[in-house]
Amino acid sequence: MKNNLLNLRRFFRNRFERLLDLNDADGSGAGDGSAIGLLELCGILASDDQPFPRHYDRDLRRLCGQEAIVWFRDDRSYGDVARLVSQLVEARDRGERRPDGNWVHELLYGDVSRRPA
Repeated sequence: MKNNLLNLRRFFRNRFERLLDLNDADGSGAGDGSAIGLLELCGILASDDQPFPRHYDRDLRRLCGQEAIVWFRDDRSYGDVARLVSQLVEARDRGERRPDGNWVHELLYGDVSRRPA
């Protein structure tokens, strides 16, 4: 099971990078041997408390926009990033650049109704 979770995290990072570099919200063509999509991985990893690598901080700052300071108040996990990415992809599917309002704060600190299942 541990190796499987390590692979899922690797697949998630690969797709996260494709989202940032190529605006590819699916990422299943990442070339890592898995056809699993980004949103499916977000659902799987949404409760993963393993720390997310800090070398992605610049990318997360870009994704969070004006709410980046909220994001960096604490260390963040794969689950936090997965939920953030899920909301971001859903907003882009609706034609928005990012979700409306204080979406990062709501995701991290409270408004459970906005969190993906």
